[in-house]
Amino acid sequence: MVCTVSVIIPVYNIASYLEECLYSVQNQSYRDIEVIMINDGSTDGSEHILSRFQKNDTRFRLFNQENQGLGYTRNRGISLSSGRYVFFLDGDDILPKDAIQNLLSSAEACDADYAVGKVLRFNDERKYAPPRHVEFNLYVKKQVTTIEQSPELLQDSIACNKLWKKEFLINNNLTFTEGKYYEDLFFTMRAAVLAKKIAVTNKPVYYWRVRTEEHNRSITQEQMKLENTLHRLSALRQNRQWLIENHAPAKIIEQNDLKSLIDVLRLHVVKFALVDKNDRDEWQEQVIAFLREIPAEIAKQLAPKEKMLYELILNRDFYYLEQMSRVYMNIETTPVVKQKGQRFFVYIRNRMYDVTADFKPTMKVEAVQKRGRCLIVSGELTIPKASQKIEGHVYVANRASHEEISLGTLECEVKQNNDIYPYEHQTFRWILPLKEMAKLKKRNVYDVYYRINGDERIHRPSRVRLAPIAKNYQIRIGFKIMLFYRTDYGNLSIKFVDGIGFKSTIKKIGSLLNPRR
Repeated sequence: MVCTVSVIIPVYNIASYLEECLYSVQNQSYRDIEVIMINDGSTDGSEHILSRFQKNDTRFRLFNQENQGLGYTRNRGISLSSGRYVFFLDGDDILPKDAIQNLLSSAEACDADYAVGKVLRFNDERKYAPPRHVEFNLYVKKQVTTIEQSPELLQDSIACNKLWKKEFLINNNLTFTEGKYYEDLFFTMRAAVLAKKIAVTNKPVYYWRVRTEEHNRSITQEQMKLENTLHRLSALRQNRQWLIENHAPAKIIEQNDLKSLIDVLRLHVVKFALVDKNDRDEWQEQVIAFLREIPAEIAKQLAPKEKMLYELILNRDFYYLEQMSRVYMNIETTPVVKQKGQRFFVYIRNRMYDVTADFKPTMKVEAVQKRGRCLIVSGELTIPKASQKIEGHVYVANRASHEEISLGTLECEVKQNNDIYPYEHQTFRWILPLKEMAKLKKRNVYDVYYRINGDERIHRPSRVRLAPIAKNYQIRIGFKIMLFYRTDYGNLSIKFVDGIGFKSTIKKIGSLLNPRR
C-alpha cells in the first residue's frame, strides 16, 4: 500500500507491553499510515498479538523472521516500507495521539529532511524528559535549523523521536549498524550532519518506557559486560572518525566529543562497581584509552559529577572509583557521603568533593485531609544520603507568573529502618491553615515544590508528586472548591474549580422556596 508514513516496529519478546504500543499507533490522529510489524523471532506470544492487529486493521502488516537483532530488523523495515516518510517505534514504547501529525506538519512546512520532537520517559508513577535533553535545552521551542546552527542536537542520538524522509535516508545510504549494541549511534549522527533542514517541534512525540527491570541489578550487570562497553566505544570512535574524514566544522566535532565523554562516563564509568572482576583490567584499559583520544579541554565542559569520574579513572584511582560508583548506584554498604549541615561531601585522598547537587529529594503525597481549619497533606520524603536532620520547605509556584509562595509548615519524622543513612527516608505532614490558602488566586494553577533550605544554586527544587494510588482531592473552602490533582506528568498541582457561586446559591434557595410538585 502507498501511504505517507510508514511506522516500523521491531518486536522481540515484549508481549506484556505490545498491545499498549500498537493501540497508540492505531489511534493516531493522522490516519494515512502503514504499520510494518517485524517479529524478530519472539518466543513469548508476541506473534499472536501482532497477528490480531493485522487481522483487525488493514494498515498493519506482519513479517516474521528468525532473530536477527534490532539493526537488521530496522533496515529490513526501511526496505519494506512504501511511505514517503518512515518512523521507528520500539514495541515497548508508545506514541502520544498527535505524534505523527505534529512531526509530519513540522517536516512538510519547510521540506525538512527529518522532523524531531520531545521525548518523555515514563513509568507507572510519572513522566519526565530525559535529563540530558533538559541540560542542553533540547526541544523547548519550534524551529527550522541545521546541526551547524544547533550542534547541541547531537546530544540526542535516539532514532525513535524523529520522522525521516525516506528519500533522504536512501540517497545518503543511511542504515543501522547490524550485529552490535548501539546500532543507532552512527545512523543518527550522520543523519544530523547531512540534513540540510531539521524541523524541531516542542511537542511530545515519543513516550519512552522506563521498564521495571532497568533498575534490577542483575540486568544492569548484564549491560555492563565488557562486550557492551566495547560496542559503545567502537560506535563512538566510528562517529568521530567519520566527522574528521568528512571535514566537519570544529564546533560539531567538539559537541560530538562532549557527547562521547558524557556517554562513556554517565552510562558506563558510573557503573564501574558492576563490571565483572575478570574483565576489569581490559575494561579499564579500553575506557582509559578512549577517554585519552578526546582532547582534554573538552572535559572542562563536563558537569562536576562527570569531572570527578573522569579524574578518578584517568588517575587510575579504581578503589575510589568503585566507591563513587556504589554511591551513585545506591548500593554502598557503609556510609561514603558525609553530611555537613545542609550539604553533602565525599572525601578522596586530600580532596573534598561537594556532591550536594548530584542528589535530588523526592516528596510523594499519599493523602490530603481537612481537619478543622487546616488541610493536612501527608506522605513520604526521601533525601538521598542524609545522615542527620536536614531542613527543607514546601512552596507553590504560580504557573503563569512563576511567583513563589510559601504556605504552611512542614513536619518530618524519620522512618524506622536499617538505612545506612538514617535520615534518608522520612514521613511528612504539610500543615496548611485555610486562611493561608486565601493567598492563592482563583483562576490560577499552582505547582507544588520541595527544596532543601540553603543555597538555591545548589539545592535544586523537586516537583512534589502525587502517588498513583492516591486520588485527586476536592476541598471546599467557603464557596470555593480547591482541587489537589495529579498532572499528566504525575506531579501535584493545585487549582480552584467552580463551586457554589452567588447565582447558583440564589437559584438553589429559590427552588427550595418554590418546590415543584
